[in-house]
Amino acid sequence: MREAIVAHARDAGPVECCGLVAAHEGVPTRVVRCANVADTPAVRYRIDPREQLAAFRAMDDAGEELFAIYHSHPATTPYPSSTDRGEAFYPEAVYILVSLRSGEPELRAYRISADPPGSAKAVREVPLRAG
Repeated sequence: MREAIVAHARDAGPVECCGLVAAHEGVPTRVVRCANVADTPAVRYRIDPREQLAAFRAMDDAGEELFAIYHSHPATTPYPSSTDRGEAFYPEAVYILVSLRSGEPELRAYRISADPPGSAKAVREVPLRAG
């Protein structure tokens, strides 16, 4: 799945790619590429809402759940930006970021907590397994 995410980032070129990782009983099963419909896709991502809904329905039908949300940072580090943190609405999901800034892909994964009113969301890096 790592290679599928990296390939999506490379295919997207100078704009951010985005997508989902489905799982069955907590074990990732597949990568779902989604269109980035952000107004400024070179520096932010927004998954197409229709594609997201269709992907969630397909996951439900297959007995899968959302495991991760991924996107790329073509020119910066693989760390959630303040916008990424502010728009992290699925605290149960892993957020995977891939950077291509050096030509070699750098992947990192994070948990981004739900924020109590008046506080910032906490970001915690989690290990990625090969696969």
